[in-house]
Amino acid sequence: MKLSSIFGKKIISKAGKSGYVISVYADGGKICGLVCADENENEFFVGADSIKSVKTNIAYKGGTTEKINGRPVTLGKPVFDGEGEYYGDLTDFTVENNELVCAHVGNKKFSCGDIAVGDAVIIKNSAQILKSDVKKGNRVIIKRGTPLTPEILDKARKKGEYVQTKLKTI
Repeated sequence: MKLSSIFGKKIISKAGKSGYVISVYADGGKICGLVCADENENEFFVGADSIKSVKTNIAYKGGTTEKINGRPVTLGKPVFDGEGEYYGDLTDFTVENNELVCAHVGNKKFSCGDIAVGDAVIIKNSAQILKSDVKKGNRVIIKRGTPLTPEILDKARKKGEYVQTKLKTI
C-alpha cells in the first residue's frame, strides 16, 4: 500500500467516532500513529497498534491516545545521493505491516534501509544503483540509475542477466 493513500482517508472507531487522517507519524521506519481530525476540526490521535483495517475506510478499536511518539512523515523532500547529485523529490513510500519499506522518487524505488531522512533525503553510498544500462542483445532491459531492489534483481534473474546486473553496480 502507498502511504499517500492514507492521507485524507476516513477513519471510524467501533464506538462511532469518525474523522479523517491529516498526518502519519513514524519512528525508526515503523508507523506509530495517525493524527486525525473530526467533523469540527478537533484533532485526535490514533496509535498504530489500535488500527484494525485499512481499506476504503480505516477502522480502529478502542479510544484515542494523548500523544504519538515519532515524527510526521513528509513527502516532497528533495532526494540526493552521497555525492550531492539531485535525484528528484520524495513522492511516496510503500507501507507493509505498518513499516516503511521503499521510498519512491519519481519512478525509482529505494529500500528504506538505503536512505537517511531529515530535511532532505540522502541515499546512502551502500545503496546499489546501476552505473550503466543492462542489455540483452541490443535491447536495454534495465536502465542506468535504477536502484537494485528485490523486484529488479528478480527481473534480471528471469531474463538471465543477474550477474551482469550485479556487476554494473560496482
